[in-house]
Amino acid sequence: MKWTEQILDFPVRAAAVDDFLQDLRARGTGDLNAVMTTLNEGGLCRQALAHWTESGWIVVAPSTPTLALTGPAFARSLTLRNFCGEPEKAGAEIEVEPEAPAREEEESSTHGDS
Repeated sequence: MKWTEQILDFPVRAAAVDDFLQDLRARGTGDLNAVMTTLNEGGLCRQALAHWTESGWIVVAPSTPTLALTGPAFARSLTLRNFCGEPEKAGAEIEVEPEAPAREEEESSTHGDS
């Protein structure tokens, strides 16, 4: 099982990571100790932490290693799934609705002339 699935397939783990991500968004810091304690598996913790730091989303506070700070690449739009290692689907955020047909304007102007 991939580390991503080990987080997302277990509601308690996913909730802990989501809380951590929400704290990063809200305050720019997160309790690294709390999220790692909830993940509760050494290999899983190392993989998640490596993914987050290598992506530039977090940095471990130099004076307090149990605290994470937002990194240079952190974005508020970061999703839980992406934060947990799932790549975003191509074009998922770029769905554009087609423009309303011009007929509506034409019909309203022709009805007003009668």
